[in-house]
Amino acid sequence: MNILVFTDLDGSLLNHDDYSFEEARPTLDRLRGAKIPLVFVTSKTRREVEPLQNRLGFREPFIVENGGGIFVPRGYRSVSLPEEFREQGNFFVLALGLPYGRIRGVFAAMKSRFKITGYGDLSSQEVAVLSGLAVEEAERAKAREFSEPFLLKSVPDLPELERLAAREGMKIVRGGRFYHLIGDRQDKGAAVRGVRSLYRGIFGMEHVAVGIGDSENDLPMLQEVDVPVLIPHPERGWLEASLPGLVKAPDPGSRGWNEALGRVLDELEADSP
Repeated sequence: MNILVFTDLDGSLLNHDDYSFEEARPTLDRLRGAKIPLVFVTSKTRREVEPLQNRLGFREPFIVENGGGIFVPRGYRSVSLPEEFREQGNFFVLALGLPYGRIRGVFAAMKSRFKITGYGDLSSQEVAVLSGLAVEEAERAKAREFSEPFLLKSVPDLPELERLAAREGMKIVRGGRFYHLIGDRQDKGAAVRGVRSLYRGIFGMEHVAVGIGDSENDLPMLQEVDVPVLIPHPERGWLEASLPGLVKAPDPGSRGWNEALGRVLDELEADSP
């Protein structure tokens, strides 16, 4: 049985407060040893994901900025990708979202009416304070291509912001710390469908897909996998979700990720002929 694992990062594989993945090392080692692909599905940017992949020892496709783009390493599995993938540095990328310049323009118009603050309004030092990242990491987080994370001071303004976004062909999704303004045709679920299609068709791999997330913006991803896993928030607990076969991790962050995915792998391997 081939297994394919999709995972959110912040609040799931990475702890909510300190971004550590140390308690997930046993299952990460197990994935590497079994050559099970681990596909990041994150609100982070490409510039954030690259060094994290290097630290973890994985070289797999990944999905950035809430489904804004699918990145496939150059030469991955020695296959040729469809022509809609374009070359970008060490990757081939399929853009599913709108360009950041367009999103930022709409956000600036919204900002003139509502008390919202986006990454584009902040210095790297200010992003670091708000996010808990180091300044160098915050600089990479500001390198947006498909989305604008933002803070909203008055939650009752959200419905009107959503209406304005919809008129511009965009939408607002909520992550663990920030809201995100993105194109209305992008989400983590659409990107996961695209990656699963690549594995079945281009890469020739039928598989069982496991998906792991903790936030509202992860629900589209969890709806597209065979085994959805929900990580609890350290304070709010589990997100309300009704999904067939849902597995609830016992603990937040990397500890819950390690325990829940380890249990899922045990069960899948026991069922394998």
